[in-house]
Amino acid sequence: LSQLYIENIAVIERVTIDFPTANVLTGETGAGKSILIDAINAILGQRTSRDLIRTGASSAVVSALFTEISGETEKTLESLGFNADEDRTLLLQREINSSGKGSCRVNGRPATVSV
Repeated sequence: LSQLYIENIAVIERVTIDFPTANVLTGETGAGKSILIDAINAILGQRTSRDLIRTGASSAVVSALFTEISGETEKTLESLGFNADEDRTLLLQREINSSGKGSCRVNGRPATVSV
């Protein structure tokens, strides 16, 4: 995971977090660690709730950029009908709407949550 973009999730209005190397999430209670984990879980296909959407917002967005993906990941993508970018990056995007509908994208192409 190289970059995480979060918009309108819990108390986060908008943030981009770069992960240039290995990272450890630490902090006081209430600092937002679990919000980051919830966002990562959402982008990886875990079931989410409309309660995750920031109060007053109609939708939430999470994007995750993975770089230098493994050959195994590339093969899995291909078996699902998707391709990694030429530079071996993978961009996952998920939008959660207050209406209950949402959308997912793999490198810009529509996908199901299960993919």
